[in-house]
Amino acid sequence: MARVFESVAVLGPGLLGGSVGLAIQARSSGAVRFWGRSEEKLAVVRNAGFFASADLAEVVNGVDLVVLATPVDFYAGLAEQLVAIGGDFVVTDVGSVKGAVQSGAGEIFAKGGIEFIGSHPMAGSEQCGFEVARADLFNGASCFVCESKSSTAEGVASVRSFWEGLGCAVTESSATVHDEIVARISHLPHVLAAVGAKVSLREEAERPLGGGGLRDTTRVAGGDAAMWTGILLENRQAVLAEMTRAKAELGELSALLEQADSEAVFSWLQEAKTSRDNLK
Repeated sequence: MARVFESVAVLGPGLLGGSVGLAIQARSSGAVRFWGRSEEKLAVVRNAGFFASADLAEVVNGVDLVVLATPVDFYAGLAEQLVAIGGDFVVTDVGSVKGAVQSGAGEIFAKGGIEFIGSHPMAGSEQCGFEVARADLFNGASCFVCESKSSTAEGVASVRSFWEGLGCAVTESSATVHDEIVARISHLPHVLAAVGAKVSLREEAERPLGGGGLRDTTRVAGGDAAMWTGILLENRQAVLAEMTRAKAELGELSALLEQADSEAVFSWLQEAKTSRDNLK
């Protein structure tokens, strides 16, 4: 039976963490507290009507669920602090890498007797900060839920229900399968957008001449570089495998262009168009 989380602590008041809090607030589905290190950022959260503090023990005291919403690099340190503080809470997260998180923070939670279930809502944008958080960010979004060494069937069901309550369509998977999928559908597209930005926008004087296609295809390259450095390094093996496939596709197109094979170029582009047209 799924547990209902009546009080939630969100660690990290950024776009995703902030949107979790706003979504809960909009649905009147529980009390929310925020933890962060920057008093300036916490002041913004307080102005939105939430309790927010830099004192982690104060924030997690008595809560049912803790949501890690900082960059994944901070998870292990937060896990150690949460184990030291203790409490009858379940921990989940919003990170886009699951294998490294389970072998890091997940192991710490397992040894400390705290239940951890990894989550990854496929929502967000290249923008960051509580100021751009939205209560409807998760409406219709896909969300992965991944069991871990310390998770129970009840815990997984409870975290699944939590995300469904915020509007997500939940898929349960292993951490390994999750990382392979998101390398393909999220991490590689970011890499390709960054490549497009570096190549297409290399001449500053030409940038104002670009149209909507240029802006659309390079948009996610505007994401936080520090956050994406951590994501790509943590999931590098799966990302490298997809980059190899991308290089093979570029190599095939290069060969077709060198041969001036119009029929083959059309087929190559048509296959890509069909895949894009079928994206829901």
